[in-house]
Amino acid sequence: MPQKVLVCITIQQNSKRLIKKGAELASQVGGELHILHVEHGNNILTQSDAGELLQELFDYASELGGEVHVVCDEHVPERIVEFIKENQINQLVLGETMRNKIHRLITKDIENYITSTTPEVEIMVLEREKPLPIKDQEVFLQ
Repeated sequence: MPQKVLVCITIQQNSKRLIKKGAELASQVGGELHILHVEHGNNILTQSDAGELLQELFDYASELGGEVHVVCDEHVPERIVEFIKENQINQLVLGETMRNKIHRLITKDIENYITSTTPEVEIMVLEREKPLPIKDQEVFLQ
């Protein structure tokens, strides 16, 4: 069975890092790259610049050999698991959530839900990029 890597993205610039990491993983194992955006509800373009940014992410993913999928669903974690099972995904790349730890404990955390329902899938969670300290920015900009 061929290796399949899934990258779950949101409509933000930070998703490019996730796509790049997924492409690296897929390349290492000679596998397929899938990029999935699940929009909560039934309207993908809820942000004013969402269409433009989503297209930019799709173009980037396509350049790296990825197949892009967009779905709307009220139950995001369940829809991701359904996609994983339907497409026989082996590896999953997620970004660290912006929510604080207490909120994650109270609500259904996507990573924990996926881990408990698809234990055979290897999950990689990338931390959010942290801005450079001011001192390092000055050195970087010189």
